[in-house]
Amino acid sequence: MGTHDEGEVSRRRFDVADAAPLLLDARGAVTSWTRRAEELLGYRAADAVGRGLERLLTEADALRAPEVLERARREGGWAGLLWARREDGGALPVMARITPAAEPGGVSRWLLLLSEVGEDAPGWNMSRSMLEQMLGGSPIGIAIVDTDLRFVWSNAALARFGGGPPRDRLGLRLADVQPGLDSEAIEAQMRRVLATGETVVGYEHLGHLRSAPHRETAHMMSFTRLDDDRGRPTGVYYTVVDITDRHRARQRLALLDRAGRRIGRTLDIVRTAQELADVTVPGFADAVTVDLLEPVLRGAEPTADGGPAEGVSLRRAGLRTAQWWGDAPDASPVDAGDLLAVSAGGGGRLTGSPAVAYPLGSPPARCLVTGRPWRGERAEGAGEAWTRALPPAGGAASVLIVPVRARGAVLGVTTFLRRRGREPFGEDDLALAEDLVSRAAVCVDNARRYTRERAAALVLQRNLLPHRLPEQDAVEASACYRPADELTGLGGDWYDLIPLSAARVALVVGEVPGFGIDAAAAMGRVRTAVRTLAALDLPPEEVLAHLDDLVARMAAEEDPASDGPDGSQAVGAGCLYVVYDPVGGRCVMAAAGHPAPAVVLPDGSVTFVELPQGPPLGAGGMPFEAAEVTLPEGSVLALHTDGLLAKGGEGAGGASGASVAGAASVAGGAWEAAHAGETGGAGETGRVADAEKAGHAGEATGAGRVVDAGGAETATDAGEAGDAEEASEAGHAWEVRGARRTPDTEKPGHARKAPEAEQTANAGGAETATGIGEAADAKGSETATGIGEAGDAGNAEEAADAEKVGRTGRTASTPLGERERLRQALERRAVSLDLRCQAVIDALVPDRPYDDVALLMARTRRLPPDRVAEWELPADPAAVAEARRTANRRLADWGLEELSFTTELVVSELVTNAIRYAAGPIRLRLIRERALTCEVFDGAATAPHPRHPRATDEGGRGLLLVSQLSRRWGTRFLPEGKVIWSEQPLTDPGV
Repeated sequence: MGTHDEGEVSRRRFDVADAAPLLLDARGAVTSWTRRAEELLGYRAADAVGRGLERLLTEADALRAPEVLERARREGGWAGLLWARREDGGALPVMARITPAAEPGGVSRWLLLLSEVGEDAPGWNMSRSMLEQMLGGSPIGIAIVDTDLRFVWSNAALARFGGGPPRDRLGLRLADVQPGLDSEAIEAQMRRVLATGETVVGYEHLGHLRSAPHRETAHMMSFTRLDDDRGRPTGVYYTVVDITDRHRARQRLALLDRAGRRIGRTLDIVRTAQELADVTVPGFADAVTVDLLEPVLRGAEPTADGGPAEGVSLRRAGLRTAQWWGDAPDASPVDAGDLLAVSAGGGGRLTGSPAVAYPLGSPPARCLVTGRPWRGERAEGAGEAWTRALPPAGGAASVLIVPVRARGAVLGVTTFLRRRGREPFGEDDLALAEDLVSRAAVCVDNARRYTRERAAALVLQRNLLPHRLPEQDAVEASACYRPADELTGLGGDWYDLIPLSAARVALVVGEVPGFGIDAAAAMGRVRTAVRTLAALDLPPEEVLAHLDDLVARMAAEEDPASDGPDGSQAVGAGCLYVVYDPVGGRCVMAAAGHPAPAVVLPDGSVTFVELPQGPPLGAGGMPFEAAEVTLPEGSVLALHTDGLLAKGGEGAGGASGASVAGAASVAGGAWEAAHAGETGGAGETGRVADAEKAGHAGEATGAGRVVDAGGAETATDAGEAGDAEEASEAGHAWEVRGARRTPDTEKPGHARKAPEAEQTANAGGAETATGIGEAADAKGSETATGIGEAGDAGNAEEAADAEKVGRTGRTASTPLGERERLRQALERRAVSLDLRCQAVIDALVPDRPYDDVALLMARTRRLPPDRVAEWELPADPAAVAEARRTANRRLADWGLEELSFTTELVVSELVTNAIRYAAGPIRLRLIRERALTCEVFDGAATAPHPRHPRATDEGGRGLLLVSQLSRRWGTRFLPEGKVIWSEQPLTDPGV
């Protein structure tokens, strides 16, 4: 054994009670042997006494025996590690300590103590003094309780947790030592260990110790049972480690994680502020208020309100109190729109964000100005007027105020309160509160920016859509709009009701592809153009033709590098334009890539107008056609965008399928290709027109022609396909009067060419009817469909295919399944048209629609016959005086004598101009509605133009005089001539 081994062993202590003593004489021979030595080495006393020390050691250490004895004589003792040889020949490491034993006779002997140093040996390493030093000086609290759970021993470290020094604990239980602690839970763990013998490690306990009654502490405890030599339990040995810092760190991380998940789930400012308050109570604070500047709630830039005298005025956006906070409500979540009262008058609930004011110089006001937090130990006291804005009756002992700061701007302040009896806010709490509030501040600022943008978007939308439908006598109207983009409330769909001349009204519904502000801006441009064209009193098909030119021109003039609104956004837009005349119930309509309207007849039955479809706006291609129907009074027209019946995946682009096809046609002329029908073989007797050969062979003018699944053609009237019998039996007096196209002469420069109306000859040469609205024979007799129909009777299959292709591109009719859904929704009656319109939307449109939805419903009215007067006039100047007299008599019958003078002048000038410059029949008509309309019809196609005559001119003042006497006037062209009209307001309140 080396010197370092001897030195290390000499410093070690061991229990003498466990050592094996024996006596050696001066020469090192054994003179006395003990039972413990016999147990340790296996030699009996008779065999051991007389042996030299070297004979009890292994070969290697036997050589060292003389040296060890010599050092013991010289140094007065020796201690070290030796390898003893057992009686069975085995080697055993022992701790040896040699001490001289002096006798009175002067004979020197040696006392040798041997202690086993193996892993399981009860030797020197289990000495009492070492155990006491190790346990007593440990920084971990350690205690031993007996089977009655009373303290029998504890170390000094346990006193740091409260309860007094170790001697004061003897004989007491944990509840006596720590009265505020949940001792029952801890003693339950001890009893379980005593009963099972299983060690409990890592048991965590939260509570308030006697040494820190206001501070919640966390401890990790371990319990081990102690047994006697017979294995019977004698008590429990347990350790206590303070893990409060670790527990608080976990709490902070959990709170931050919870805040990240729960704050900012919406873009509502008040709700976001309330979420901050909800997250922090009761774990972090007992009461929390979130006060924001009033401009922030409006979405404006944050600016402090109030003057030097008033202080700072804010709005309470969030409040949460724990259930133990005075008489305030419990800690259940508070709705952001239903905040707790904040006045000193006590609790309760109120709606909105109440105002709170903080005096200048108060901590909240300083936080707003400096942007730095404030921490105080007491919130109440003399002169603290600002505390009246805090939740009452709480007895706050600690206050923490943190500014709500985001992107360099202070949006408000958040106040955290802790009641008396709870640990005041510290530096760690301040850092945590700043982190929480900064996260919430970003969410509040995002919500503020969204509120500002959405407010601007809503202003834009309100200015793009009608604020209210204008009052008129032609129809009773109601409209509903629901955008797909619920965040901005913007979309590309629109509706409009435009009063026209002669008591007529234009009903418009349309849609622009896409969502959001770009689609809304494009929609605004298209809608403005529609209103401008409507003011020109053009027919529906001409309005759509001009609108198509405008959209195509906007797309062509668009600069691809520009960051402004995209002019091509409107390409592929759909539009339905309907003009209703209440004088005779005449309704003319045309569509551009848009679903045809539905009609609810007075008896409640629903039918659909089979309207010829033109291409979407800006797509180019064929001309637009108009259909004319006569509606009985009380019929309801339902104009809707395709989003009304859209399902998942349909209409997601904000445009109908026809619109998409139209957009594609711009790139490669796919629109014409989609409408190219099959023209039959070379030997067919019925050939289609040249225009059809050019790519429009599938163009159909029959408003009600459909091809069934089997390929057989069936003609339908203005009612639903397949319901011709039912519609005819109903006996309703309305019909499709015919289809009209825009002549090429009316649209110079257009590449579109209207195909000539032709009749297709069958194999036998007999012509079949082509009138719109013809009903097929119930037995399946085949009827030709007019323009664009190809083939003869021998090529019926080819003709059917051609018709299918034409129908696919030419009509945006609603599929039968969707028509049935719409029919069922429209058949439901309601008290008013507004409720009926809303009921249709609710029945067909989900809460989050797939596409923008616009629905315009109009119940038709008829002007009574006594409100309209019409006269045929000869082309004779003498008829002017008779026209004035006739008009005066009718005004007298209507009680409008106050308008006689101006009406005489208007009638005189208009009739005179018609006689002087026009040809053909002349008619004078007076219409009394909300205004008095005077119309003069003549057969000329030229429009009059007012001019400014000189003082010396004898004529040229007629139309100038009419324009001065009328509220508005204009010219409306008809196929057989024109109408010049003038409108005068009815100013008499009694009229």
